[in-house]
Amino acid sequence: MEKLRFALLGCGRIAKKHAEILGGNEISGASLMAVCDVKPELARYYGEKYAVPWFVDMHEMMRAMDSHIDVVNILTESGMHAQHTLELAPYRKHLVVEKPMALTLADA
Repeated sequence: MEKLRFALLGCGRIAKKHAEILGGNEISGASLMAVCDVKPELARYYGEKYAVPWFVDMHEMMRAMDSHIDVVNILTESGMHAQHTLELAPYRKHLVVEKPMALTLADA
């Protein structure tokens, strides 16, 4: 069975658990391939800790890692989930969106 290859968008509080599980190989069918955060120190921390490329721009990450990513976990601030989902949709990857999906009905 091939592994599902994950990228994390957002390296705040919730990213710790996602990174531990994916980067620590706690799921046999999954691996962490890249991380991204607008705060370079957070992206660098997770990138270096799990020995994966790190980025500060999600589009740069997607262009550079396109053939190496199957799923993007959207872990950014709640108010940004809908926008980031829409921006990532054209890359045709599976998207896991942390709750809440959106803050308004219009965004949902």
